[in-house]
Amino acid sequence: MNEKSEVVKNDGVYSCPFCGSKKINLCSQTVLMKTEDANTGKEVDERTNKIKKLTNREKVIAYNNASTDGVGCWYYSCRKCGWVSKIYTE
Repeated sequence: MNEKSEVVKNDGVYSCPFCGSKKINLCSQTVLMKTEDANTGKEVDERTNKIKKLTNREKVIAYNNASTDGVGCWYYSCRKCGWVSKIYTE
């Protein structure tokens, strides 16, 4: 499975080039804005502008609101056989 080949796309449906499975993941890098104190490295709450340890809920909200504009790189992987495509960049 070390061969890096192209994902197969037929009629808008992605499939694995090795096993033919349609269980394909798109793994992409997203832009996440994070604010931290320049001197201490501690996280800063952007709403209150105070140093605060973010809760898991706040981290999830920030992650879900991350921008997909300007994605740096992405790759495809198959959930069935473990195949991984080459890395694509903009």
